[in-house]
Amino acid sequence: MTSDAVRKFICSFGLAIILLSAFLPSITNAQSAATNAGLSAPVYDVSKEIKIDGTIDKIENASVGPMGTHLLVITAQGVVDVHLGASTATSAKNLGLSVGQSIHVTGMMATISGNSVLLARILTTSDHIYVLRNERGVPAHSLMPRGAAASANSQKGAL
Repeated sequence: MTSDAVRKFICSFGLAIILLSAFLPSITNAQSAATNAGLSAPVYDVSKEIKIDGTIDKIENASVGPMGTHLLVITAQGVVDVHLGASTATSAKNLGLSVGQSIHVTGMMATISGNSVLLARILTTSDHIYVLRNERGVPAHSLMPRGAAASANSQKGAL
């Protein structure tokens, strides 16, 4: 490399460092604000899972913390806000859920935007088992059976 090429490289590198340092505080502040506002997702921990049995008292579609389908479930311990997910696959209609229906839910309690919710991982009804999240808490993108082995008359999400 010639000395001119080295100087250009050093100047370019220095300029990149200056620009990065100018924007880094605003990126960090934005991340902190999102976390403080309860916008970041809690870390799902299967060792903290609980299981509840109850009856659906109310079905809601929330637009705030966390967004998506919520079931208010009456249990022996009280009413639990169960979050199914935010995709259309987890809508009450697509899952065939209705008020008064008995369900069993496995999930982890979390506080999101000041609300205590059960992040449902597995939802069991009298005739279906739905896996709504994997063991890391990542929501299922589709509850439809996949692959050639899935029969044509399979129900959505049925296991």
